[in-house]
Amino acid sequence: MRLSRGSMKLKGLAGLLVAGLTLATGCAAPEPILSFLDDESNLSFTHPPRWNVGAAEQGGVRYRYLTAPRLEGDKEALSITFIAPAPAGSADEIAKAYLDGATAVVASPGVDGAHDWTFVDPGGMPSRLHLVPAGPRFFGAWVRGSSAAMARYAPRVDAVLASLRVEDPVAWPEERFAGMVARAPAIWTRGSRLSNATHASMQFKSLPIHVEKGTATVHGFITLAKEPLARAGDLEAFNRVLRERSSDTVAVLDHQPWLELSGIARGPGYMDYMRSGNAMTSTRIRRWITVKGGAGLVFTCEARADVFDRVDPWCRRMAYTVSLE
Repeated sequence: MRLSRGSMKLKGLAGLLVAGLTLATGCAAPEPILSFLDDESNLSFTHPPRWNVGAAEQGGVRYRYLTAPRLEGDKEALSITFIAPAPAGSADEIAKAYLDGATAVVASPGVDGAHDWTFVDPGGMPSRLHLVPAGPRFFGAWVRGSSAAMARYAPRVDAVLASLRVEDPVAWPEERFAGMVARAPAIWTRGSRLSNATHASMQFKSLPIHVEKGTATVHGFITLAKEPLARAGDLEAFNRVLRERSSDTVAVLDHQPWLELSGIARGPGYMDYMRSGNAMTSTRIRRWITVKGGAGLVFTCEARADVFDRVDPWCRRMAYTVSLE
């Protein structure tokens, strides 16, 4: 077929558009991954931003689950139901409840001692079971979805299962700086550390907990700081100083004792739950304080109000590892 000059120009323009689209796609920022910690089971995992985290209860047992965007033509979305740590003599004991009545069962060893099964459940839905040993217990997840969804989301499912952890704050890496001690999740970012003769602070940033339009991520932030006291050991005076220092935009929503914890060299203190912001923005803050000798310690956790619940479980666990040397 013979092309006219106009057709050749259009073809050239189309080629440039395709090249531009390819370049734009190739340069697109990678999809951010969000983190989640279940407050009841201590299970943490990461997941794609468009996947929804839900909670349900069956037979008096509460559990967490993830659902992927439903594919066109599917009656239900692919789901990942998380299995809380449970004592068992073997992975087969846990698996039995999921494999009863199943067909096409195939067992295979997983990574780092994990156990995996693929099967078709009694409802005819392709499924996958993933169990991981943790001492005398096992935890994991049950994946269920159409054949198309299992194929489409396989890499994402693999990433979710690989991220699954039982969080034990005692096992988190210990951070020591300027007489302050804390344990922080290994996956959190260590931020700035500042100190002088009297004051010191260190900061931490969570993995993304929310995504705005595009790939803009929202995080939780923690600051651990110490400062000198006017009178050594005066917790009440330190509490008053911090209250008076707060701006007019900060409101205390709850005030509770910060109880001592066995094995942590820390005295009693206070925990405040606060709201900060204005008509345009709102932040939630938890602040723990204690004193030792001539120093006051402040542990602050904050995040945007609408996503604070996502970072709060991490902060409360980290708070109980905090002390002054």
